[in-house]
Amino acid sequence: MRATLHQLKVFRQVAIAMNYTKAADKLGLSQPAVSIQLKQLENNLDIFLFEKIGKTLYLTPAGKELKLFCDDLFIRFDNIDMTLSGLKGELVGDFCLSAVTSAKYFTPHLLGAFHKLHPKVNFHLDIVNREQIIQRLQENKDDLVIMGLIPESMNLAKYPFVDNPIILIASPQHVLAKRKNIPLAELADHAFIHREKGSGTRKAFEEILAANNIHLKVNMTLGNSETIKQAVMADLGISAVSRHSVSLELATNTLVELQVENFPLVRSWYLVHHESKHLSPIASAFIDFVLSAEENVPALCNRFLEHHFVAKNISS
Repeated sequence: MRATLHQLKVFRQVAIAMNYTKAADKLGLSQPAVSIQLKQLENNLDIFLFEKIGKTLYLTPAGKELKLFCDDLFIRFDNIDMTLSGLKGELVGDFCLSAVTSAKYFTPHLLGAFHKLHPKVNFHLDIVNREQIIQRLQENKDDLVIMGLIPESMNLAKYPFVDNPIILIASPQHVLAKRKNIPLAELADHAFIHREKGSGTRKAFEEILAANNIHLKVNMTLGNSETIKQAVMADLGISAVSRHSVSLELATNTLVELQVENFPLVRSWYLVHHESKHLSPIASAFIDFVLSAEENVPALCNRFLEHHFVAKNISS
């Protein structure tokens, strides 16, 4: 191929940033140096890779193809160091993981246990909502992601590794707080707080409502579990959340789990990546770790539920 590795590196950074100045800053080069490298690359390949319409930079069809090639090439370069380290019996390198907000309560426990086995791995963890997770999957930004509801429109490999119980919560002062065997239909008589549209928790809850022809009085829609917990504590309504997200609040009795028929809804948490993705040795090792019967990851993820019972015993 009539291109140098340096030229391809410069091209890829510009193709990511779609801006010469931002790419130059990222690469530690001057903007004219970036322009010269790209011009030489286009001359060597005898084809245009970018076109500018107005003030906006676009990839040409050839540029899009070359970016795909460069993405694969530099991922393989990153992975070769890990592979060689693995052959020496250790894993070294970066590992990028994203998780939806409801999974943030146990994900650090997973990374902590994995880090004890592979202390030379550098972790990068992003906690985002489901919409952002899907965007990151589309842009191939992470080695792996943790999510509950898998988008059907994408070709993804998924690995279920722990239950995700979805429960109904209320303030201890709520009229339903001390009730047992609450009929599902009775939820329609009380104010409800929803997660944002597109949330996996919300979708699972709406499915059971639709199946039973139940329509709620939604008085509030909030974008994350932390805000919802505060609103429920303030007795503004009841809500559906992952039990993993309210362990501390249940333990300290600042929230209560409602005893409603058909609940909890038990779903799964998944490790997810593109089916065609070239997994790094670290990503492969993390999947093996999470799925290993010896590691007992479900117990690890539910460790704070044990704290829940300990806290209750202490308080009693």
